[in-house]
Amino acid sequence: MKNHFEIFALPVSFAINLDELEAKYLDFQKAFHPDNSSTADIEKSITVNEAYNILKNNLRRASYILQLNGIDLENDSAAPKVDSATLMEVLELREKIFESSAAEVESVKKDLSAKVKSLLSESAEKLESKDFKTAAQILIKAKYFDKTLQDLKRKK
Repeated sequence: MKNHFEIFALPVSFAINLDELEAKYLDFQKAFHPDNSSTADIEKSITVNEAYNILKNNLRRASYILQLNGIDLENDSAAPKVDSATLMEVLELREKIFESSAAEVESVKKDLSAKVKSLLSESAEKLESKDFKTAAQILIKAKYFDKTLQDLKRKK
């Protein structure tokens, strides 16, 4: 498996230039577009699409960096698990959402968005300092709160 960062000639880092990533992605798409390409180029296009979709998303990029460093949050039973305090906080938050008015739900969305952003920032700091175990713990929390936020956005 080729490293997604290498595909785009980017350093393995949480902090990447998203404009540069998108520009390189668009260049790849022009070069490997299925209408103008061979079967091999179509496979390259699929690989580039997968890499781009992972790297453009903060949560997925952080998780991928952990995976590159031996911590697979999605597929490893030995990976860190969410702590019970976070689970309780998420459950209480979901109850609050269920009982809230539309205006209160908008406030909860803003709070959740800020919380996810803060947790991602903490995780990014740990990733940059190569403290992958702590980064994984923080990222797991961010994923739980982000899932609640995404569910809330879909519920409109």
